[in-house]
Amino acid sequence: PPILADEKRLVQILFNLVHNAMKFTEEGAVVVSAKSVDGQVAIYVSDTGIGMDEQTKARIFLPYEQGAQATNDGGGIGLGLAICTQLVDLHDSELRVESEPGKGSVFSFWLPVVSTDEMRAAESQYVEQIDKNNQVTVINQMRHSEAPDILAFQETAAHAFVERKANILAIDDDPVNLMVLDRMLSSSQYQITTCTSPRDALDLLFTEQWDLLIIDVMMPHMSGYELTQRVREHFSVSELPILLLTARSQSEDVYTGYLSGANDYVCKPVDGMELKYRVWSLTTLKQTVDERLRMEAAYLQAQIHPHFLFNTLSSIMALSDIDTEKMRKLGDAFTAFLHISFDFLNTGKQVALSHELELVQAYLYIEKERFGERIQIVWEVEPDIDLLIPPLTIQPLVENAINHGLFTRIEGGTLHIRIVRQKNATLFEVKDDGIGMEEATVRQILDLSKKERGGIGVSNTNRRLTQMYGKGLRIMSKPGEGTTVSFVIPDQALTEKHRGERA
Repeated sequence: PPILADEKRLVQILFNLVHNAMKFTEEGAVVVSAKSVDGQVAIYVSDTGIGMDEQTKARIFLPYEQGAQATNDGGGIGLGLAICTQLVDLHDSELRVESEPGKGSVFSFWLPVVSTDEMRAAESQYVEQIDKNNQVTVINQMRHSEAPDILAFQETAAHAFVERKANILAIDDDPVNLMVLDRMLSSSQYQITTCTSPRDALDLLFTEQWDLLIIDVMMPHMSGYELTQRVREHFSVSELPILLLTARSQSEDVYTGYLSGANDYVCKPVDGMELKYRVWSLTTLKQTVDERLRMEAAYLQAQIHPHFLFNTLSSIMALSDIDTEKMRKLGDAFTAFLHISFDFLNTGKQVALSHELELVQAYLYIEKERFGERIQIVWEVEPDIDLLIPPLTIQPLVENAINHGLFTRIEGGTLHIRIVRQKNATLFEVKDDGIGMEEATVRQILDLSKKERGGIGVSNTNRRLTQMYGKGLRIMSKPGEGTTVSFVIPDQALTEKHRGERA
């Protein structure tokens, strides 16, 4: 029989109850049923899960309260049942639970049956509202058809500034929804990878650089809210934007989405034009931030310290009267250093490892010629390592190790550069036996909230690595014993493997 209820809120109640039941049911069944009783319809959501004791039942409907650890979930933020209770109350009903540990749970509430006359009156009112909405829609369509294609203009402008496709990862447990989403965003501006499991999405997170995550809220095992929280443990809102999609459109749902760390929130059914504008806005913002960081790195690298420039030129001039062959070699190294420093490749996303090593070798040759035995250099680079790395990544670490590690000692010291293969990754390590650092200094360097001034520096390098790979620098240092700075870059082949599996 027909019932008297707010359709959207009823759907939300059932979504929450079913989601909660699935979280605490490892095997067995989750059943939604209803029956007519004395002019009312009783609605039940039952499961064969872990059940609850009396103490848990007494507090389970309170905000931010949860029962035992879910069997197949990472835990939520404890709002689902509290929201259900409030929505059922608005229907002049009561949400009840019957449960025993190990025997599952049954949640139930009642809604009134409406008469035939009441049903007809409601249908008539609904038809009148639909007619009004259709008139407004036609007017809006006419206005839109007369307006210029703003989105196309914006995409063209964005593409002119950032010459790569936006990389989007879409997560939804329903493959049909992912197919529809892919078609709605079909554009030369986007590279879309789809995934049906939140846990698989977490595995994909560090395989390549993403510009946007589009996450469905209602998924089994791990909700979109919880997945968003997990992502925010590694990436800030500016480093990786997140757009949530959901049929849950109440204010408390939107608040929960933003509190979990989402950048934006779109309710289903999704308007195609609205989705395109929101996706364009978030991806353009992300790419603009990336471009600014890359340009900043290139600009700071170009700011060669005047004393380094002056001292190198002075050394070249002094050698002209002593050893012309040595002068020529030093001049060639200095020329190579300047050329690579100002190379336009430094503004790119990634460069060949060989390109970065050429810069490091030129810099070290100059410093070795100037300071002689004060600098000892040990290279440990495995052959045939062919990969791309962020530009100006190794050079700042080497320069920092020499200037702030070795040269703070009169006798100098040894610089050890190590690049070796690991499983599915490459390890980079710059080690010196200089004066070392206190733990507080190391924490300050790795604090992403602080802005370093005066050069590209270690902090800037840590920020860029974290943004691209989710993990930045690792620094081990002890006062008087030296410092080791290392980082890991995953294989590009692994990225292509994941992309092929998801295609």
